[in-house]
Amino acid sequence: MTSFRELHQSGFFVLPNAWDPASARLLSTVPGVPALGTTSAGVAAALGLPDGQRMPMATMVDAVGKIVEASAVPVSADLEGGYDDVRATVRAALDVGVVGVNIEDTRYPDTKLWSPEEAAERIAQVRALDAELVINARTDVWWFGDGGMDEGLARMRLFLEAGADCLFAPGLPEARIPEIIAELPGVALNVLASPTLPSLETLAAMGVRRVSTGSALARLAWGSARDALSSVLGGGGFAGIGGTLSYRDLTEALDKRY
Repeated sequence: MTSFRELHQSGFFVLPNAWDPASARLLSTVPGVPALGTTSAGVAAALGLPDGQRMPMATMVDAVGKIVEASAVPVSADLEGGYDDVRATVRAALDVGVVGVNIEDTRYPDTKLWSPEEAAERIAQVRALDAELVINARTDVWWFGDGGMDEGLARMRLFLEAGADCLFAPGLPEARIPEIIAELPGVALNVLASPTLPSLETLAAMGVRRVSTGSALARLAWGSARDALSSVLGGGGFAGIGGTLSYRDLTEALDKRY
């Protein structure tokens, strides 16, 4: 089987993001899924909390461990900003069996960005822990920062020098994707799925290596449940609550041992 590291070195793949053991079991058995990520927003919401390092680190790692146990494929963990001690956070995630981590350059709770040098040093600290761990270094220049291409590229270069294997830039305008790839030849670029993204074939031809679904699938599941109930209460009948996943299919999926 292709290792998680090898997936980033050649080719192109979609990384679905799970939020609990049931979603991990179901998503990891979809044909064509080579690995899973976790979604911090989805994991937090499943616990009744907002995103942004609002759950204690130990609680997050425990949730990640349950996802790893339920998944049929390797799992990479979204560790947000890595909490106060990024080394301790990543070490705890390694202990529950993750093969990759996602580390942001955002500080919480104020959502201001670490300086480029501080953010790169945190990536270097993670790299020193495990040579095989796949580090997805996320810059939030386009999410919480000013969206400047010069700053974004400068941060990405520092992250690569610090040992990052993959670069993630949520909020990056889709028209700028080719520019990033041209400026950083051979980079493993991770983009965030959205309804406006071009086809998988087009993204692969651009040179994108990885597409993460983020919290989208979790929001789709919860939003569909809310909308179906609203339709019932609004007089729309019960046909909308049938869904596409039967009780039997769900039970059988969760009863399997991998």
